[in-house]
Amino acid sequence: MWVPIPVGAMQHIIAQAGPVPLPDRVVTALARRFFVPESTVFHFSAKRRLVGQTSVTLTTQSPFRFDGSTDLTPGLLHVVFLLNGRMGIRIGGGPVRNLRPISGYTVPGWDDVTLESTEMTRGLAIQLPQSRLAERGVRVRSDHQPIDDSGSLGLPLRLFALSIVDSAWSPSGVGTLMVERTLEDLVVGLLLEGDGYAMDSEDLRTGLRLRARTQIDARHRDPDLTPATLAAQLGVSLRHLQRAFEGSGETVAHEIARARAESAAMLLTMPHSTGLTIADVAARAGYSSTFELRAGFRARYAMLPSEYRSHRLVPGVERNSAPRGA
Repeated sequence: MWVPIPVGAMQHIIAQAGPVPLPDRVVTALARRFFVPESTVFHFSAKRRLVGQTSVTLTTQSPFRFDGSTDLTPGLLHVVFLLNGRMGIRIGGGPVRNLRPISGYTVPGWDDVTLESTEMTRGLAIQLPQSRLAERGVRVRSDHQPIDDSGSLGLPLRLFALSIVDSAWSPSGVGTLMVERTLEDLVVGLLLEGDGYAMDSEDLRTGLRLRARTQIDARHRDPDLTPATLAAQLGVSLRHLQRAFEGSGETVAHEIARARAESAAMLLTMPHSTGLTIADVAARAGYSSTFELRAGFRARYAMLPSEYRSHRLVPGVERNSAPRGA
């Protein structure tokens, strides 16, 4: 049988995990919506770290039930993970969804959420302003969304957040700024990997494409440059970067291939580079092999590198004819 938690115990919970101090009347109202098993002692502990405008809270609690009330943290998005134990979550009048360890939810507000657990559980919550997400071009949803357990950024986000809250780390001002930005980047990437969120502004997509092309032009000679490594350097998820190119007529991989083929074409015809072998050209243009150079070059110029060199070095032949598809 469930009974309301004593007000004193509710004050203890809020003091450890709450984002802000709450008036006594609000604490009393919350206590009426927070239930524990009858004739048992409720155990609760929390560690909380505030990093700029973002907070990370790690909690451990014995069995409880919470019936959602008026949202006490408007304007915040909560990214919550169940780390240990089992818990049921019901949103509005919908069915109960059983959370398993490492599963999670994005929660824009708690006013229609019911949580219930019959065993000891451990959870992790990351809170950040929805306005920050909007500035990053993420369309903030008003409903609650499950986090894809297979999302590639779920694990690094959890591990990074745990390392912040569960340590004696004492950051400098610059360190706080960098950690907050990293947390924000991981949350944005995680949201954009799922189906529930998307970029909201074409201007932001265009800006990301320009940043990506600038980096490609500067780094395409590095054979380790791939769409995934480029996304990491830009501080976004691979899916986020790919979405920015949707509708542009190009892909990230095509842009990298274009830059390398154009670089190889320049090396093949520049007077001071005539002594370079095809293998030399491949290495200097960012290809990992001559086979890769030939395949990429033929795809863009409809001829092999050796044919291109012979054609362009014939006296009187225009040196800047357009590639195929131009």
